[in-house]
Amino acid sequence: MSVCAHEIAVYCLASGSSGNALLVVAGSNSLLIDAGLGVRTLTRELKARGVAPESLGGILLTHEHIDHVRGAVPFGRRYRVPLIGTEGTLQTLLTQDGRDAPATVLANNGEIGVGGFAVRAARTTHDAADPVGFRVSVGDFALCYATDTGTLSPEFRDACRGASLLAVESNHDIHKLRFGPYPDAVKARILSRHGHLSNAAACDFLLAHTGEHGAVCAWLSHLSSTNNTPRMALGYWKKRWTEAGFKASPAAVEVALRDKPSLVYRARSRSVQLSLF
Repeated sequence: MSVCAHEIAVYCLASGSSGNALLVVAGSNSLLIDAGLGVRTLTRELKARGVAPESLGGILLTHEHIDHVRGAVPFGRRYRVPLIGTEGTLQTLLTQDGRDAPATVLANNGEIGVGGFAVRAARTTHDAADPVGFRVSVGDFALCYATDTGTLSPEFRDACRGASLLAVESNHDIHKLRFGPYPDAVKARILSRHGHLSNAAACDFLLAHTGEHGAVCAWLSHLSSTNNTPRMALGYWKKRWTEAGFKASPAAVEVALRDKPSLVYRARSRSVQLSLF
């Protein structure tokens, strides 16, 4: 499938426990990763960026927790936009909601074409039915996205090869979490391999990735309102690359805000032949 050269735009509409949504636009093609905002909010934010809701190629769902799917079923039903996720995610979501919606099953670690995009699901580890992160590519551009995961799986790390933008969870500062107000059971869940990535885990991954594959843009995402701050997350990143002996940051790192639109990434994609499988 041939794709003409065009501008790529990625918009972070929200990233946190109150809602998650990432909009990817390439020419006339667009899709959402997660739909954790209400339908009216999603509709308003898409239109503000020149995207007609009914023109979306699909909504990629990482997992069925409410802050990632709040608007998914009603949006899909209203605008006839397919929900795309693993069988476990879709079955759990539609059973919980009690309503049907257009849906397409994507195998964990499988690939699919969505409009002009190639989409690969990559396994994550979270306390959900069958959670995944995604690699979304068009032309020579690729985005990799993983939040709500206690570890970064080999499959996700492999999917990040050659990506221009990485959106990776940096949920908590370990010390702040351990000595914070959460009950011990909640702390244990967050710190487990089926919980959430810490600043340390996210930054160590970015440092290793850039060391092997070169500079990249990265968005630290899904920050906790209680156990983290943007300053702490960025401060930890600076600490890690300084300790590693770099004189300047080896990646362009920014923080996605929790409850409002924040980051925007733009690039030009060259015309290439896409190979989906």
